Amino acid sequence: MTNNRVINSLSYLSIIFLPVLFPLIVWLLTGNNPDAHRAAGKAFWLHLLPVVMGIIFVIILGVTGMVMNNFVNSGWLAVVLMAVLAIVALGSYLWSIVRGIQYLIAD
Repeated sequence: MTNNRVINSLSYLSIIFLPVLFPLIVWLLTGNNPDAHRAAGKAFWLHLLPVVMGIIFVIILGVTGMVMNNFVNSGWLAVVLMAVLAIVALGSYLWSIVRGIQYLIAD
């Protein structure tokens, strides 16, 4: 792990500068290095989680907006889904920073 700690850390800390693309590139290029490959894969999926949830929530809002004729219920659903998405995105962001720092200070 000590040989790969910088690349592993950058895979997680890339949430600041290149969230999904950098871990994907590292994940694809490190097939022969299991430690870096595993860390980049986890970072990739952690960075992609809010995006996938956002797309699913937009689909849910679209379907319920077409089915319900009540804008109040659709509005409350949108507020709740946006709050859930904000919490997940913030958690993903903070966990990526924590894991990146953990890889940097690990012995």
